[in-house]
Amino acid sequence: MKKILMVVGCEVQQAKEDDIRKHPADLSLTNQRYWFFKHWPEDNLKIDVMGYKKIPFFNKIEKKILHFHLFQSLRILPKMKKYDLVIFFHSQIGIIPALFKSIFKIKTPLVLIDVEGLGRKNKWYHLPFIKKALRGIDKLFYLASIQKEDYQRYLPEIINKSDFLPLGIDLTRFSSNGAKEDDYIVSIGYQGPDFRDWKTLIKAYGQLKTKTKLLIVGREKFKPEEIDYEKIPLGVEFVGKTDLLTLNEITSKAKFVVLPLPERRHAFGQMTLLGCMAMGKAVVVSRVPGIIDYVRDKENALLVEPSDALDLKSKMEFLMSEPEKRKTLERKARETIEREFNEIEMAQGIFKAVSKIL
Repeated sequence: MKKILMVVGCEVQQAKEDDIRKHPADLSLTNQRYWFFKHWPEDNLKIDVMGYKKIPFFNKIEKKILHFHLFQSLRILPKMKKYDLVIFFHSQIGIIPALFKSIFKIKTPLVLIDVEGLGRKNKWYHLPFIKKALRGIDKLFYLASIQKEDYQRYLPEIINKSDFLPLGIDLTRFSSNGAKEDDYIVSIGYQGPDFRDWKTLIKAYGQLKTKTKLLIVGREKFKPEEIDYEKIPLGVEFVGKTDLLTLNEITSKAKFVVLPLPERRHAFGQMTLLGCMAMGKAVVVSRVPGIIDYVRDKENALLVEPSDALDLKSKMEFLMSEPEKRKTLERKARETIEREFNEIEMAQGIFKAVSKIL
């Protein structure tokens, strides 16, 4: 029997029964293989999962100073030789084990799914460390094609071991369920300005002449530095963090979804985008590098220029005034997920590549 260790950057709950309030990556079920592994055709597998453990003070040091998840990495080192394969869905956790493997010539194959974008310009003192670590990586997947350009520029040694991996989501978790449309727009994200361009969204919505509300799901409020307005426009409401089931119920009733993203050269925002598309919602999303692999403008979503409030306002007005065209986008969005960006397609892509190194 082949043993695989899956290491992820989220907290994982052990459970006997599925919980549709949670993302599949957040659950390890006793009677089913973890996450996308349930779609792998090979029977003779044992999957162990190591989730992220929060240590508040130490986590701050890791984020602000180290830029790597040291504690999580140290938990993995004694276990590596026990497995036939280790997969990291988090590059900041995988780098130290890869360095350890490179130095001590450990034979266990390591696969890294680069969520954070290792190819981005690093500090001069990080690069030798990362380059040495990459010798211990047997396969690297990147989630946005733009990342390959950064590898070619900063980390060319990984190019021949890397492939683009389109993300996919579990269609059973996301359904439009025939909910009756309500008079509001939804924007989703608990993050600050590094991952959501709230400033542009609020500016665009503030210029609309509409009674349609804007629900911000995932935030309780904005910090003063996140927006330009002295006062939040009337019609903006905050929902706060919710579980996946509640989020889907809110999203299913929205006229459409707005996903304002800042310009960054790595993968982020795709899970939210794909979940909304899977629910058959029209999405207005920023034309940033991490998104353009997943949508086709005016076919299955509407793209807007980053930080362009006038463009965003125009696209929002268009969707509010053209319900038939909105329905076409909704249908095409769902079809795109069913055909291209579902969990089964992702699982098969990983399995095909990994089979060559096992």
